[in-house]
Amino acid sequence: MAGCVTRRFTPPCNEGRYPFLRLTAVDPLPSGPMPERRTILVTDDSSANRDLLCGQLSTLGFWTEAATNGEEAIRSAKRLKPDLILMDVEMPVMNGHEACKRLKADPATAEIPVLMMTGFDPRPERMKMVESGADDLIVKPVPMRDLQVRVRALLRLKELRRDLQSTQESLRELVKKENPTESKAPFDDRVALTAQALARLIGLDAEDQEVAFHAGLLHDIGQIGLPEELLNKQGTYTPEEFAQIQKHTILGAEITGPFRPASVLAPAIRHHHERWDGTGYPDKLQGPAIPMMARIVAVADAFHAMITDRPYRPRYTVARALEILAAGSGTQWDSRLTSAFATSSLPQRIAGTQGEEARIA
Repeated sequence: MAGCVTRRFTPPCNEGRYPFLRLTAVDPLPSGPMPERRTILVTDDSSANRDLLCGQLSTLGFWTEAATNGEEAIRSAKRLKPDLILMDVEMPVMNGHEACKRLKADPATAEIPVLMMTGFDPRPERMKMVESGADDLIVKPVPMRDLQVRVRALLRLKELRRDLQSTQESLRELVKKENPTESKAPFDDRVALTAQALARLIGLDAEDQEVAFHAGLLHDIGQIGLPEELLNKQGTYTPEEFAQIQKHTILGAEITGPFRPASVLAPAIRHHHERWDGTGYPDKLQGPAIPMMARIVAVADAFHAMITDRPYRPRYTVARALEILAAGSGTQWDSRLTSAFATSSLPQRIAGTQGEEARIA
């Protein structure tokens, strides 16, 4: 392919010219053969930048391939299926943001993490990064330490996504076996997408945003262990019935426990009905003791419950739902989350995308 060279890269020896290539700048690599060498696609229109980045990544133990613009990156990504794409923002032919949008829109490349690079003020670029679907943004020149940390974090994110997807598919199969005639499974894409967007709003990293999505998706999985007539009851629950309903959080944590990564999913599922003042369930956790993912899911779940028709009441307006969230701020919900949610455009975007959930995030 013209302008795109596959590299099994030998780092330049001139450390005076490329000081970031010194291995002492990072943690020593493990001794012995690496179990797997990951491939990273480096996309930059500057040959000097490409050579420098390929050298850094080779020193860290990665295979690299290079592309000079967004169009080449898309073609190489489809052919190579790299583990990660390092993408400059400003390039001729097709810039990084447009290339990232196309990569994320194609099922064949959508799951490949994209780390954007910019040599300019990163603040205006971050919103463009979110809109394009990129996973992270780094400022050039890229120090070796920063490159190592960002790349390895995004590779962990890819593994986490794979584990979570496997968990989700296994749980869907479990639901089908347990409730073969049930028309509505306890998976909520709207809560999932809102939880993910709220995690992004408060500045959590891409890995935590992914966890928030899957925690929101699976938060009510424990309902498969409850009688269907109880779940479909239209009147007020008796104290005994409500005690039974409360068990769905414990059941959900038990169901997800055997799956990877249980350490991040199960606590969010178990504790999404805790209250900030300690009067929630099942463990009456209070304040910061409630896991952050559970707090995020609680706000997302409550908002969607309020703007959705129920057998016992019509849906609330967005304004009324926000009033209720404000009234419960600091008692039922984490005030940091309710404030960030209410002062953003997210509530109106959610209300405007009923039935088009994929656009929420």
